[in-house]
Amino acid sequence: MIRHFAILLVLFSLVGCLGTDCGNEPSAEVISPDGTKKVVLFSRNCGATTGFNTQGTVLNRGDELPNEPGSAFIIDNGTAKVSWVDDSRLLVVFESDARVFKKELSDRGIAIEYQSK
Repeated sequence: MIRHFAILLVLFSLVGCLGTDCGNEPSAEVISPDGTKKVVLFSRNCGATTGFNTQGTVLNRGDELPNEPGSAFIIDNGTAKVSWVDDSRLLVVFESDARVFKKELSDRGIAIEYQSK
């Protein structure tokens, strides 16, 4: 009996994970100096268990933000400021208390430099 209950509990938990709908809420777009690329800052909301987060993705200027986690960086407990150094380099400045979950050195051919403030 307990074994059947445990199996049902695991199955219901998995079904709950499959039904989770996540969405991105853009907060800023910063266009590259040459106008061909952009970096989009957003938070990703996956329901009640999602805390405040800031994510970034580099895209071609005309592209829409996909419903995916950030491809350049993901942090929580803080914000990020993004600026273009030139057409091929980004500077991302995090708050010093931010927890960093992802920090790529490049995204879609754009080099990314990070600083903590």
